Amino acid sequence: MADPDTSPPTGRAALETPTFHIPFITALVFAVSMFKGLRMPSLWAATHMTFNYSQGFLRRGLFGQVLRIFGEERIYRYNFLFLCAVVLFVLAAIALLLLIRRMFAGERGDRGLQAATLVLAASPGMVFLVHEIGYLDYMGIVAVPLFVLWAARSRRLFLVFYVAIPISIILALIHESMIVMFAPAMLFTMVCHITTRGAGLPRRTRVLLVVHAILATVGALAASSVSGTLGTANAEQVRALQESIARHANFSLRGDGFDALQRSLRDNLLVVLPRHWSHPGNRNYLITSLAVSLPGLAFLGSYGVRLLGRLGITRRARQILTFIFLAATVSPLLLNFIGWDSARWNAIAFMACFFCLASIRLFFLAPTTTIETKGRSHRIDDGLTLTFAAVAIVTGLCTSYDGYLFDGYTVRWFPFLGQFESAIDLIKGGFKTIP
Repeated sequence: MADPDTSPPTGRAALETPTFHIPFITALVFAVSMFKGLRMPSLWAATHMTFNYSQGFLRRGLFGQVLRIFGEERIYRYNFLFLCAVVLFVLAAIALLLLIRRMFAGERGDRGLQAATLVLAASPGMVFLVHEIGYLDYMGIVAVPLFVLWAARSRRLFLVFYVAIPISIILALIHESMIVMFAPAMLFTMVCHITTRGAGLPRRTRVLLVVHAILATVGALAASSVSGTLGTANAEQVRALQESIARHANFSLRGDGFDALQRSLRDNLLVVLPRHWSHPGNRNYLITSLAVSLPGLAFLGSYGVRLLGRLGITRRARQILTFIFLAATVSPLLLNFIGWDSARWNAIAFMACFFCLASIRLFFLAPTTTIETKGRSHRIDDGLTLTFAAVAIVTGLCTSYDGYLFDGYTVRWFPFLGQFESAIDLIKGGFKTIP
């Protein structure tokens, strides 16, 4: 009997052979971005976690109200809120890891997808996302990937929309701006669901699916509007809330965080932000933070648009999906009109765009999909694409973001001695350090 052929694969087959180095490099780049921006939860984040409904309904109070189950004296300790921030950080990391694993299932040789993941990992958005540990944006970064993962597996036609609605309401009650951050990405997932699950169904059923998606999105916007409008507190209510928390807190509360509860959307749009952006330094912050994020966002956006162009769907469906995909990517940037955390909005734009890429992959290109994708034609890994990705990765890794992190922090660099020294001091101090 002849010996079996043990010669190594060549050509395209060699490229598609599963290897260890790509997951290792991806994990390494994520780790570098984490160490560049990691810090203790800020006093602003800790203050926001204490907002609650003890003085009546107000916006951004749901998370703190849930924490009150554990007792007011305990939850207003920085150590407890630090633990909450770490738990949210770990849950967000797990949700993102699960999403990436599912995206790569059966497609380890897709260099374009690998490049897109590396662009996200190396981006200044990822650095800033880690840096804002303790911010309740993490609730959306946990909820949306899990929603995408579940929706891509669900075969129930209408249940997806009834799950999206309570998620949106909860996010709106945690922070009204999270609807702007994440609802378009969830809408994109719902439209992917309609396009794949609705194929071949009667027209009436497809219309009902579209109506459900519209109602779910309108419900999300309504929840944000109600939370932002009815939840705008008066000065007496805010003062009473601050005093009730200060009686138990062992850290300095951020008074400007409470002030934000009194400002209406109208005040932000017409008074606060025009005055803020009238200063040259603030405009420079906005322009620079957008500039350093542009290479990565441009690559992910163009990759997604080209990927949609490869799908075997109708022209109208492709146009609708492309529009929503771009809207989901840009939507967080619109928060520059009501808030000045430009680097934060850029970070969420990276995440929203990547969540949409995950929906494309899981709904249209998974092995079980019923949509015709013309074999391997969905792979976008030509030389120009990979070169564009390399530029985005290098610029992301080289970006210092100095002056754009919170509280005067600067980006840390390899070998990250400052981070390890801070960790050692924290452990020696019994985790009692307060910023």
